[in-house]
Amino acid sequence: MGKIRLKDFIGDKPFYLQVTKIALPIMAQQFVTTFVNLIDNIMVGGLGESALTAVSVANRFYMIAASVLWGLSGAAGIFIAQNYGAKKYERCQKFLNLNITLGIIVMAAFMSVLFITPEWTLQLFSKNDEIIARGLNYVKYAKFSYVPYSISLACIMAMQAIGQNKIQLKVGIVTVLTNTFLNWVLIYGNLGMPEMGVGGAALATLIARLLEMTIYILLLIGKNYFYRLDLKGLVKLDFSLFKSMLSKAVPLTANEVLFQIGTSLVFKSYMRIDEILVAAISIVDTVMNIAFIIFSGLSASIAIFIGGKLGSGKLDEARSDAKRIITFGVMVGIVIAGIMFTIAPYIHNLYELSPQAQTALKTMIRIKSCLVPVYVVTVCTFFVLRAGGDAVSTLILDSGFLYTCPVLISTVLSLFTPIGLVSLYIATESLEIIKMSLAILLFRRGKWVKNLAEN
Repeated sequence: MGKIRLKDFIGDKPFYLQVTKIALPIMAQQFVTTFVNLIDNIMVGGLGESALTAVSVANRFYMIAASVLWGLSGAAGIFIAQNYGAKKYERCQKFLNLNITLGIIVMAAFMSVLFITPEWTLQLFSKNDEIIARGLNYVKYAKFSYVPYSISLACIMAMQAIGQNKIQLKVGIVTVLTNTFLNWVLIYGNLGMPEMGVGGAALATLIARLLEMTIYILLLIGKNYFYRLDLKGLVKLDFSLFKSMLSKAVPLTANEVLFQIGTSLVFKSYMRIDEILVAAISIVDTVMNIAFIIFSGLSASIAIFIGGKLGSGKLDEARSDAKRIITFGVMVGIVIAGIMFTIAPYIHNLYELSPQAQTALKTMIRIKSCLVPVYVVTVCTFFVLRAGGDAVSTLILDSGFLYTCPVLISTVLSLFTPIGLVSLYIATESLEIIKMSLAILLFRRGKWVKNLAEN
């Protein structure tokens, strides 16, 4: 074992300037999106705790569908970043084509399920008639946003992989402002529109997604951001590259799907304890996503820094930069954790919540805040492993750990003990400390340090 040196974890000023230059536009874009999601959450929360729970339940199926997209986009991003680093630019376009086409097919399949049996997707998580009825009202419009999102995500991930980040912030601002305004109009029936409740929130999201997709398509047509709209390439795919991408897409997608199913099983354990109080968990997740914008910036930095250097054969530099980015993330995470811990007692003022839910909300936000540095290490390590195409390690770290620890423990405790929801939440989230230790072990093993652009 080599000697641990401080300089291995601390970069110089130019290094941090480069990381910040990549990360800040992505973080700004994510902040805008997350802040508007918070506003959405507050607006829906104005309809009551059952409305928040209904939207959370309705979105579980969407998260499973989106996980397939994230797996495909993650695989495409790996190859785009490394081929861009190797200056094989036409391949980057071909991987974007693959990602768009496969994404449309996948999301169309999930959308068809919501046309055929929408009740089933809700009954997987709740048996409460009011929650299911409200959830169906949400799904009625939300299902049409699946395909537009797949096209937008493919473009976003492809641009991130080559460092084209600023345009996404601009598109994000336009999209989320549109979504927020339409939420105000449609949820509560302002400006003479009918009061649609949670259905209005879904319709607002659909319109915003269609706008977002349209902007990205126009950008591709304009060829102003490296890529182009290649209609022929969307139909006539490069199957040699498809085979390469599939080798990474299958394990990555399997991991994403298994991870979302696993988190849904944990969610079901929470629902088993107290369906209405689960609304507090929805608020915690939305609020803490503001703290987690650091992940989006760091993941983009890792994809570009680490992926590019691996693709150009600079393996030792990639290893050193990975350590420094993770350390930088932890330092930023500690600051963010302190802020979130401090404001936790005041978050409930934004919602219409019962006293019990208010207490639960404060406790859970503070628990989550204390674990932010732990999450940073784990998430950054995951993206480092993925940048090198170490799909087996990412599967072990994400889904493997999820099922052997949080899913198993939350299920057993919710079924066979009289544990309360907050106690179950604390027990489940605290397992992240074990996950961080596993992440460090997989990182040090070094199987991710390889060049995928050689072939």
